[in-house]
Parts: sequence; C-alpha cells; structure tokens
Amino acid sequence: MTDLNELLGSPFVRVKLVAFVHFFFISNAMLGSWGHGAYEFYNFLFIISMFWSIHSKDSIEAVQTALVIDASSIFFDLVSIIVYFHYMNGWAIAFSIINLILRPVSVALLYREFNTRGGSLQTGSVFPTSQQRSYQDIDRPTQPTPTNSQPGPNVASIF
Repeated sequence: MTDLNELLGSPFVRVKLVAFVHFFFISNAMLGSWGHGAYEFYNFLFIISMFWSIHSKDSIEAVQTALVIDASSIFFDLVSIIVYFHYMNGWAIAFSIINLILRPVSVALLYREFNTRGGSLQTGSVFPTSQQRSYQDIDRPTQPTPTNSQPGPNVASIF
C-alpha cells in the first residue's frame, strides 16, 4: 500500500496514470457504435488535454483544462449511457460504465496534481479580473512620457 501511495505521490505519475487508464477504457468503449459523436468528441478533448498535461510539466492551465473536462464528462457520460444504452453492445457499455465509475477518482487525482503545480480554485483563478493580471497591459497609459533629454543616435541619418 505504501508503494501505491509513493507512486501516486511522485511528480507527474498521477497524470500519466489517469491518461493511460482512461485511454484504455475510452478506446474499448468506442468499439461500439455510439452513433452521435458526442461521446467521442468530449473524450477526444479529454485525452488531448491529458497529453498536454503530460507534455507541459509545469503548466497549471493544462491540468486545469483536463480537470474541468473530466469533471464535466461525468455528466456527459451519464447522459450518453442512458440515452444510447439500448443501441450499444455489451462490451462498449461495460467499458463506458467502468470509465464513468473511475472518473471521480481521476478528478481527485487531477485536482491533487493541480494543487501540486500551484493552482488554486479561487474565484479569480479561472477568470482573472483586471487587478489579477500578471502581464503588463500595453493599452493603459502607464508608460513614462518622454522628456526633453538628449536624443539617441538617429538611425535614418546613416543612410
């Protein structure tokens, strides 16, 4: 048990584990004919965001995107399974239900990774206000106005 806790506590293993497990179950769930494309669409976005999280090891936004898609996929999975249950084969339904059951666990693991990377779910972290910007806003006139000091060399006079 301590090996599992140590493994899940090590950096970036959580993201890789979540990506691999969901990739396996989503791939098997897609072996059925869902017919509407929504299941494939949001799961494709989730896998892409997981690959982005693996690639950008310091990015808070990558994990936040994967976390939001994974959390909202719980609702989407429920709707897809309920609406298309009678049209699916048993293999695809079984793997989509297992994938749905694992989603809260992966949300918790992604949230843990999100906190490890320095993210917080305060009100302004998702949609920052103008006071929380970390870059210089060039539209605001905060730059110093020029003074009557000695001008620098004139580049146009060289030619």
